This record gives sequence, structure tokens and C-alpha cells, in this order.
Amino acid sequence: AVVSTQSTGIKTGASVVGVDIADGHIEMANEFLAKYRVQHPDVQAEFHAGSYFEIPAAVKALAPFTHVIMQTSMFYAHHRIDDVLDQVSSVLVSGLGLLVTTDFLRKEPHSEVSDFLKMNSMSTVLSEEEMGAALKRNGLEYTGGEVLDYHCVKCNIAKREKVETIAPQQPESEKFAAKFRTREEFVRDGKISFQIVMTRKT
Repeated sequence: AVVSTQSTGIKTGASVVGVDIADGHIEMANEFLAKYRVQHPDVQAEFHAGSYFEIPAAVKALAPFTHVIMQTSMFYAHHRIDDVLDQVSSVLVSGLGLLVTTDFLRKEPHSEVSDFLKMNSMSTVLSEEEMGAALKRNGLEYTGGEVLDYHCVKCNIAKREKVETIAPQQPESEKFAAKFRTREEFVRDGKISFQIVMTRKT
């Protein structure tokens, strides 16, 4: 998600440091930055390949940050949520720094969401209460958020349509399309909540 989040930050005038596990996404971000710098030579931004399980040392050297933004990625790491939140908390400004993320949270027992876990290659999905406890353990305080209607699962709808439109004849296309349909259906049925979550470093 480094491309979409960094473009938003840069266009607001913020200094941006982007991290993504995929080298290709870092290349895309740098291509965007090079084009943007043609008319905005003073923009401050840099990008690093790395994981939220272990934020790169080069990024930590630039901390603390006022904001950390993660888009549709944290739910893949619910089985290691303390590792992720500890890393995020370590680079935020105390008493001020904000973590803003989109996340899927469980509203029903695991037995009711097994298909959701399977289709998204997840071993677990946290409930709202479990996420709140994890935030607190890692020095983060929930300050607000918004529960989104299933129609607002835009990332899933957009990706599903892209898969179905671009590669309708490829064997893998239905697999990916089914994954995005599954997310949408579980949110619609109230078994999974799709949320924008905002927390502050205490």
C-alpha cells in the first residue's frame, strides 16, 4: 500500500517515509516520486523495502513520526499482532503519534469465519476486544474510527473487478475473485467488521 498512502502524504506537504515488503512497490513509489519532483523539487520522501515485523534500521533512524498509516495489511498479521504493534509504537511520538489503519475484525466465533480465514490465508482474526487489549499492551490508545458498510470495502471490490476484467480466462483469476467476494460477503453478513481504526501513542 506504499504507493497510495505515500502519494496522499506527499500531496499534503508532509515528509514521507514509506515501507513495503515488495521491492516492486518500492520501485513504483520511486517512479511516482521522480515524476512528482519535476514540479515539486522540494518534496521530502524516501522509500525502503522492509516488514512491519521488523522496521528497517534506516527508517527507525528517522523516527519518531507523527503518523503511521497502514492500508489493508495488518489483518494478515493478527497471529503476531504484538510484534507489529510494538514496532509501530516504537517509532511514534509519545503522546501525539497516531496509527491509522484499515482492518478486518471478528464479530463471531472463529468457527463461524473459517472460510474467511481460509480464503485470506489467515490463521486467526482478532475480535474488537482482542485488538483493543493488544493496542493497550503496546502503549497505544484507541481514539476513534469508523465501521464501514460492506459497500465500502473498496479495495476488495476494485481488485475483484480488475481480476475478473483483465484475466477472466486465467485459472488463478477465479481464485482471487473468490477471495474478494468472500471478504465482501462476511462484512455484509455482519460476521466480520471492516474498520478504519485510529490510535494514539500514550
